Amino acid sequence: MSSSAPQQVLGADPEELEHYSANLVAVAARLDRVSRVLAGEVRDTRWTGSAAVTFRCEWRRSYELSLRQVAAALRSGAEQIRGQAQQQRLASSSELQSTASGATTSRGAAQTASQAAAQAVAQAVPQAVAQAVAHAAGQGGLQNLYQAHRQAIATELQLLRAQRAEWLSMSLVGGLLSGIRFLPFDPLQVIDQKVGWLESLAGEQRQFLFFDTTEGGHVAEVFGQLDQARHVTVLVPGVSTDPNDFADPRNLPAARLQRGHSDTAAIQWLGYNPPNNLLQAGFNAGVFSQSSALAGAVALQSFVASLRRSGAQDITVIGHSLGAYLASVAAGTGAGLDADRLVLAGSPGSLRSNVSQLHLHGGAGSDSTVFSMEEGVDPIATGVLGHSMLGWDVADPNFGATNLVDGEGGFGNPLRNHGSYFRDPVSLQSLQAVISGTALR
Repeated sequence: MSSSAPQQVLGADPEELEHYSANLVAVAARLDRVSRVLAGEVRDTRWTGSAAVTFRCEWRRSYELSLRQVAAALRSGAEQIRGQAQQQRLASSSELQSTASGATTSRGAAQTASQAAAQAVAQAVPQAVAQAVAHAAGQGGLQNLYQAHRQAIATELQLLRAQRAEWLSMSLVGGLLSGIRFLPFDPLQVIDQKVGWLESLAGEQRQFLFFDTTEGGHVAEVFGQLDQARHVTVLVPGVSTDPNDFADPRNLPAARLQRGHSDTAAIQWLGYNPPNNLLQAGFNAGVFSQSSALAGAVALQSFVASLRRSGAQDITVIGHSLGAYLASVAAGTGAGLDADRLVLAGSPGSLRSNVSQLHLHGGAGSDSTVFSMEEGVDPIATGVLGHSMLGWDVADPNFGATNLVDGEGGFGNPLRNHGSYFRDPVSLQSLQAVISGTALR
């Protein structure tokens, strides 16, 4: 009886890949069902008290969101694998003619697909916000996204008020809190402060792309019509910025820049954790600031790329203070910054020594795409011999950026200049001109 060598499979087996893809989709569906069941249990279980309120908050903020993100990542991996199967079928005839040295077995292809899916799951959480923004804008669902965040704020308020009532219902603690209030920690005061802040965010006109109400949380708010705007600008703030600054949206730099410009949408973006104050920012020669900026640069790259994918055709990023340094890091590393123009206002320095080393949407930076601004004499931005606090002086002629006209022709007030970039009418006009592509030089 003659024997024959087993047939070698060149490339991936399309049927095996499709089977694997279907399994990923099935697992994602099971995760969705589990999430719905657990959400119902959390909602309907007769459980009261502060521990119940805390757990329900944590479920909504973290656990339920994580389940959804993993399910979405599994579906994304399944789609990629399905595409590989289709490509394999199209290329099967040429692969059969290729040499065995350039081929892989179906087992190897499945392992590669598995690794791709695992990588997609691992990346799901940090990319979830950017993907959600791109999807919502691309599908015309921004209003639904805004409404979902308003509903989340309303739910958070309801839970906090229930927690407050629970504290007061305890006879001993409630008596202390409502009377003398000599406790070193006053939970009612903490709750009342957070309730007041959330109430300021609950207006029907607020447009949040994302927000996290936890301490040190991240927030992004839109001013204008993002899905209709000709120009989109992203404002990246600096040291001492936190979610409490969003309590009064009228004072946010993005609101000031967008006001009176219906063709522009401005986004106040707080997607990183800046130092709380200048003392903390300068700790150990600014290492803390640089660490915050490096982490934020990755988030900014992803966010701006999501705006581009959602259809934004003209994007300007304006970084102020540490936010300017962060933007220079994003533009000077990795894939660069997918913005058409970059403004570095009150910058403590740049990661790179020349605009040509910054990478923007149209290629290397130049004096027509990278701009700097120093309001009078700004002690944070002032450079010496081409260097500033955290890097190269962006206002130095050798850096190559176009220096914008500001409202302080002389020294101004060095103690106030650093905070005046978005209040001074002349500086605002210069920044608005950059956004519209008609920069004043």
